[in-house]
Amino acid sequence: MRILQIHNKYGKFSGEESVLEAEKLLLEKKGNEVLLYSRSSEEIGGFWGKVNAFVSGFYNYRSILEIKKLLLIFKPDIVHIHNLYPFISPTVLLTIQRQNTPIVMTVHNYRLICPNGLFFTKGKICERCAGGNEWNCIIRNCEGSFAKSSGYALRNFYARKRHFFSSNISRFICLTNFQKEKLIKNGFGKKKMTVLSNFLDAKFKEDCVIPSKSYIVFSGRVNNQKGFDLIIMAMDFLETEYSQNKVLPILVAGQIDSAFINQFKIPESIQLKGIVPKKEMDSIYHNARFLVFTSRSYEGAPMVFFEAMKHHLPVIAPRLGAYSEIIEDGVNGLLFSPGDYIDLAHKIKILSLNKDLCFQLGENGYQKLIEKYSPEIHYDQLISIYRQVINENS
Repeated sequence: MRILQIHNKYGKFSGEESVLEAEKLLLEKKGNEVLLYSRSSEEIGGFWGKVNAFVSGFYNYRSILEIKKLLLIFKPDIVHIHNLYPFISPTVLLTIQRQNTPIVMTVHNYRLICPNGLFFTKGKICERCAGGNEWNCIIRNCEGSFAKSSGYALRNFYARKRHFFSSNISRFICLTNFQKEKLIKNGFGKKKMTVLSNFLDAKFKEDCVIPSKSYIVFSGRVNNQKGFDLIIMAMDFLETEYSQNKVLPILVAGQIDSAFINQFKIPESIQLKGIVPKKEMDSIYHNARFLVFTSRSYEGAPMVFFEAMKHHLPVIAPRLGAYSEIIEDGVNGLLFSPGDYIDLAHKIKILSLNKDLCFQLGENGYQKLIEKYSPEIHYDQLISIYRQVINENS
């Protein structure tokens, strides 16, 4: 099968791009021809770069011309969209349709409904733009810049009014049922929806040394959206209330928002390591007891869940959005009430003091990864989606 992938890369490498790369390699490994057309948000630079990004969100002649040439030369059986903003633009969907090539789209975030793609602003979940109310992004200045917020809102409004996505995409590949229901609720056709989550190869070369399992791990950006203040308050609470019991320290790997972290006094039990290379992260996961995830927003299908499951780690996560679809309470992790640092502290204490429970939850997570989120299962389901769409459009 010939597959044309289309993706506008972000300014910094993201989990979304790691998924895209892994999927491309998987498809090629199975004998398919895959061609990636990409632009990058790194092209934005200076005033005129921002103007170009704004205009391109509505129409980009260069991208349209380049994709049209690829369609004629590569002759793909199907086009797989990942991200079109800002330099590719949804108008390319019309170009692809004119060549009678079916289109599928992986919905990595909530940008089809919410201009900033997160359903999160001002430190809280926000769904005010749902239902065609993009103007809320401007009124609330969700991006911290009225020019940027206006650009995001206007391009969403334009794409919705022109039905670029709803009319030209044959199948929307949602990462979770939660995400699927959000799209259906906001007017996207139920018959065009399917669920296929992210995936991860469970194979991991274990060290000969027996893992110490002597700490907790947090992997992600250290900021308000990721709920890191909840971890600070939870660990501080544990040090104060349960000093007689040994609670494990927490090792933190990820980009640190200094303006955010400087607001707090960090407990001794929290060790900030900053950005950690992937090879070192494998070792960190290997020697951890469990993983804590505290995001305040609806994320898609966080790759950090699958990384933890790969390394036999249970996960503590909020009972929020789609997280309970991947992390089942009492099966492969524990769920806490969103925003409740005391409940989070309680769950941390339970797993810190119960090695047997950690082991069982970790084993369950590893089995779930193999049975539901393996590359083989992902490939079979993805190819099945491609074939269905091609048949429907033939």
